[in-house]
Amino acid sequence: MNEAMIKAIENLKEALKASEELKAYNDAKAAYDADESLNKLINEYNVQATLLETEGRKPESERDTQLIESISTRLRAVYDEIGESETLGAMRVAEAGLSEIVNAINQAVQFTIEPEAANCTHDCSTCGGCH
Repeated sequence: MNEAMIKAIENLKEALKASEELKAYNDAKAAYDADESLNKLINEYNVQATLLETEGRKPESERDTQLIESISTRLRAVYDEIGESETLGAMRVAEAGLSEIVNAINQAVQFTIEPEAANCTHDCSTCGGCH
């Protein structure tokens, strides 16, 4: 890697650090990490899912169908409650905004490496062959 590339990467890092998208992501991540009730729900969901998986792995004759139904009902309720979280919603929005930037950066690098990829429609019938 030459000095010009190193400098360009450093400039990109500084621009990314200054971006509203990264700031929004960091704020949303901090709120997500600090949301004790959401984290408790997520932990409960993971525990319940593990219990359901464990019960589901048993031979059918040994499965407790009432336990499976009970866990499944609770899992759906916890999942719905997690999905209604404003904290999680804000985190998803912030992640999407940051992903757009990361995807654009990756695409720009990819198109520099393979300029013909910029014209790829992913419909092989429109192409003379893959690169």
